[in-house]
Amino acid sequence: MGKLPPEDKYEKVKRQEEKFFLRIGGYAALGLVAFILIHFILHPHEDQALLQQVEHDVGEAADKWLHGSSSVGGGDGGGDGDGDKLRRSVTNAADEVPAITKTDEVLKTIAAQIPQQQEAAAVVQSNDNDKLTEEALVQEVERLDAEVRQVKASLPQGHFMETDPKGVDASKRLQEATRKLLKARYGAKEPFRVRLDLEFQPTIADFEKDGGKDGHILIEMAPSELQPHSIFTYMEVARNYGGGGFHRIAGHVLQVQVRAPGVKHLAFQEYSPDYPHKKGTVGYAGRPSGPAWYVSLVNNARNHGPGSQQKANPHEADSCFGTVIEGFDTDVQRIRKVDGDGFLGDHKKWVLINKMQIMVPGVDGEYTEWKPKT
Repeated sequence: MGKLPPEDKYEKVKRQEEKFFLRIGGYAALGLVAFILIHFILHPHEDQALLQQVEHDVGEAADKWLHGSSSVGGGDGGGDGDGDKLRRSVTNAADEVPAITKTDEVLKTIAAQIPQQQEAAAVVQSNDNDKLTEEALVQEVERLDAEVRQVKASLPQGHFMETDPKGVDASKRLQEATRKLLKARYGAKEPFRVRLDLEFQPTIADFEKDGGKDGHILIEMAPSELQPHSIFTYMEVARNYGGGGFHRIAGHVLQVQVRAPGVKHLAFQEYSPDYPHKKGTVGYAGRPSGPAWYVSLVNNARNHGPGSQQKANPHEADSCFGTVIEGFDTDVQRIRKVDGDGFLGDHKKWVLINKMQIMVPGVDGEYTEWKPKT
């Protein structure tokens, strides 16, 4: 076959360029449709009017990109060229957008068709599309916890986590994620409780008279709406408990030292004025606070509330996260009989905590021991 005339070469190159750019346009339109599908999978509660407007815009954009492309690719004019295939793909995808529902099955089916959203499909749990698996929530809480610590460490002198916009924002996001994790792990019903099984040692006064070695106290957690980070930390102490006991006897508090592998001090000094340090409450010791904690023997709102323990930050306070609802008038008062004042160097004088048992309310309101999911 001889060489093509110059004008034929030109036409061939022109058609190839046209085909190339139209394909790019088609793929861009498909990408836009995929983005819309992803968006509404993750945000199904968006206004439907907006959804319809976006659908219209996608269809219009697709028509502009693909207008006249049925002849591209060497077809015979019967509508089987690359342009028609792209137009049908875009149209079909756009037609599916308004049909997205809130049901888990439809969300999972659509998400599974988009490779980038396979991970998202695995964590869709409810009709509101707002729940993650417990494992995913753990990772989110750990990420936000690290972010809060970094923000706190980088604050300029004179800036405080309680008032700095960046600190407040980071803390609130950690609190919100922690509330979700508490709900996923321990259930939606509150308040949670933790029972402590105590062991009094023979060194204490009136050992036999007061009942020997056994005792217990029951602590009810504050509402997670107020103190989620502090509550979660205490539940982690209980869940990972490795031993400890009451090692400080003071006039205003009884303080506990604990071993709980992997549990850090609080990422920030979480405090709510709606849950102050009243008599019988429990709070975290130290600045930064925790995981060591104490029982308040008196009203410690001034001793441990905002502006206490230091002069640099008028907002900073110990976190107050629970209340002793059983044993305060009996075993807590018995602990005060320990021979010593202040920190007890002699471990034989400690009142030991042999077990920390997480208790959760059932549907009937009765509390049972929490068991990890298997």
